[in-house]
Amino acid sequence: MAEKRYLLGIDGGGSKTTAVVFDESGRFIASAVGESINYYSNPLEVTRNNLSLILKEIEDKCGVKCYASAFIGMSALNDRASERELKAFADGVINADKTEMDSDLFVALESMNTEGLCAVGICGTGSMAVARNKDGKIVHKGGFGYILGDEGSGYEISLNAVKSAVRAAEGCEAPTLLTEKALSFFNVRDVYELIDIFYDPPIERQRIAAFMPCVRECAEGGDATAIRHINNSADAFSDTMIALLKETGDSVSVGLWGGVFCYCEMFRNRFIGNLKKQGYCDVSLLQFPPEIGAIFAACKDCGIEVTEEFKNNVKATYLN
Repeated sequence: MAEKRYLLGIDGGGSKTTAVVFDESGRFIASAVGESINYYSNPLEVTRNNLSLILKEIEDKCGVKCYASAFIGMSALNDRASERELKAFADGVINADKTEMDSDLFVALESMNTEGLCAVGICGTGSMAVARNKDGKIVHKGGFGYILGDEGSGYEISLNAVKSAVRAAEGCEAPTLLTEKALSFFNVRDVYELIDIFYDPPIERQRIAAFMPCVRECAEGGDATAIRHINNSADAFSDTMIALLKETGDSVSVGLWGGVFCYCEMFRNRFIGNLKKQGYCDVSLLQFPPEIGAIFAACKDCGIEVTEEFKNNVKATYLN
């Protein structure tokens, strides 16, 4: 009897890493979530260790430590990793017959499981719009980071909301529920205590982005300031995506991913409505998350066909 083959898919986003293992029939085996493996934002040895810890957790859960194929979606990359880049990061960490690494945007597109024209909008801690042209070339817009861009991101929405919370407390803007939410979330008595929290030492972007659920709650409760920030950010990211789609063609399937899209219905509906006004009507949340896109890519690399049966097994064992 042939030995069962296992596939490893990794989505290495800007703030966390998700790794999943499936067998060759598409049945889910184990998963683990850990710290970022972005080796531009963190020292290489730190990210290698973060990945080692994630894979050790998977091994402890299911006993699998060797893979027929492994594919890494890496937020530090814009395209396929060179042999030198791949070796520097994965050598001695991943034990696989075949290992490849590309951008996290690539695996997001792969999750749509189509060879044709497609696009994905990602709004999580950061944001970016990405598409694959008819010739297979991947193009993107946005993604200039928290200083120059990240419109529609949890970071941008949350930071603007906190700024309004402060201005409202000083009487410079209309009163808002965001003020009370910010004081509670950051565990301070008044807005002046936020100065030390944000500057000494500088607060992590992920912690600011984590305020996004509070903004959503305020907006759902009818708070005009929270609604304004969500709508403004949705409009800004809509402009980014529409600019990209105009370069790729008329009939484009658009998948949406990231915490802002997945958990903030107000943002998502505003964005989808904006695209529909421009004639882009095939817009919805991704059917498969990016880590499954990495699994699909791993399948291609080792000659496993992603059949309807394979996808149905993924849905039944991982998504349900």
